[in-house]
Amino acid sequence: MSVWSSPRDGLSSWRRGLGAAGDLDLLLVPFLGVMLFVRVLTDDLSAPDSRHSGSLNLSGAIAVLLMLLAGGLLLRRRRGVLPTVLAVVYLCIWTGIAVGTSGASTETLREGVREVSVIALAVIVYNAHGAVTVPSATRLVQFIGFAPALIALYQLATFTGLNRPYGTFAHPDSAAMFFGIATIASLWLYVDNGRRRSDALLTILFAAALVATFSIDGLITLVVMLTTFGALHPGSRRTKLGPCVIAGVVVLAFFALPLGARRVASVSSTRLASTGEPDSSLAWRLKKWKTLIPEWEGSPVFGQGLGTTTTTEATLKNRFAGKPPHNEYIRYLVETGVVGLSILLAALAILMRVLVRKRRIPGTLDAGALNAPTLAIVIVIGCLVDSLADNTLLNSPTCYAAALIVAAILALPGVEVRRAPTPQTA
Repeated sequence: MSVWSSPRDGLSSWRRGLGAAGDLDLLLVPFLGVMLFVRVLTDDLSAPDSRHSGSLNLSGAIAVLLMLLAGGLLLRRRRGVLPTVLAVVYLCIWTGIAVGTSGASTETLREGVREVSVIALAVIVYNAHGAVTVPSATRLVQFIGFAPALIALYQLATFTGLNRPYGTFAHPDSAAMFFGIATIASLWLYVDNGRRRSDALLTILFAAALVATFSIDGLITLVVMLTTFGALHPGSRRTKLGPCVIAGVVVLAFFALPLGARRVASVSSTRLASTGEPDSSLAWRLKKWKTLIPEWEGSPVFGQGLGTTTTTEATLKNRFAGKPPHNEYIRYLVETGVVGLSILLAALAILMRVLVRKRRIPGTLDAGALNAPTLAIVIVIGCLVDSLADNTLLNSPTCYAAALIVAAILALPGVEVRRAPTPQTA
């Protein structure tokens, strides 16, 4: 038996709640599994300057397929039409602003299409008629992350010091955030969905793979997610302390490895010099953020348009141009202005409110979704924390994993309505 499946929540959890669903629903889980597996395995195959290209590559083809399927399901099922339309209109408006800023080209449309594909994946799951349950969504994340995690650990074992391990992802920080989501999903499956040994082993595997990337952003994010999961999880003190203990072990493991300790020392000794070469990843980020502020001042209300901070070619005078800013709040401030960033933060606040309200529901129709809203809250918080110093929303695999799980949780029904027993007459 594979480490990501079991008799209780393999095919049985996939089919639970399908009812009279058609053949399309039965194919959704394997379709999403294949598409996302291919997307993750090929993430590091794109050229470093691929964001400056408008050609349709494999990742673009997968995005288009997701959008087409989502459009068909939305027209057929009509679940979540209003938020979907609002999200797409938001992306279209600021993609249009990018066209006005940089001119009409497939390169200009690239970021808007990518972000629409993330919305499309959420729409597919939300309209799946129960085909994509919370357990099956978390199993998919385990499935698509298993091979990259093993590769990252192999890269650590054969580490030469030239490149940090990254699995099959485009960057070690991208790998770290994905492994963080896979870790917390595996922990939720273990604690709230059967306490299977395979889920415990996968929790250890993904946490170890995250440590192997030597990503400080990823380390901090995982610690925040684990401690938040423990704090929000109902139950005994032992259950609450378990995730905190795991967080402590992860931190110790990170410091125990020589490169991990050196990276922390490098960041802690960063000098905030206004001139000279950056002497650490933190110094590089600070210099990049400093170059973005004048761009925002050029269009503070509506910004420059989606993708404009990453598609501008670097020049000799500004070699930071075109590089991802490693801060999603600053990126969206520059690309969408105060108005766009405010709308995005308001949408996130609404999402968190919905998840908190779902967490207060005493029961659901899906017995395999115990404490699932807590998992979604933790993932959203993790993305918000990681966005402070990473390109979280620019990493498609991370966005797909988060959207897959959160959408499955949003699709959960409310409290099961039970009819009162009919009095028996003598």
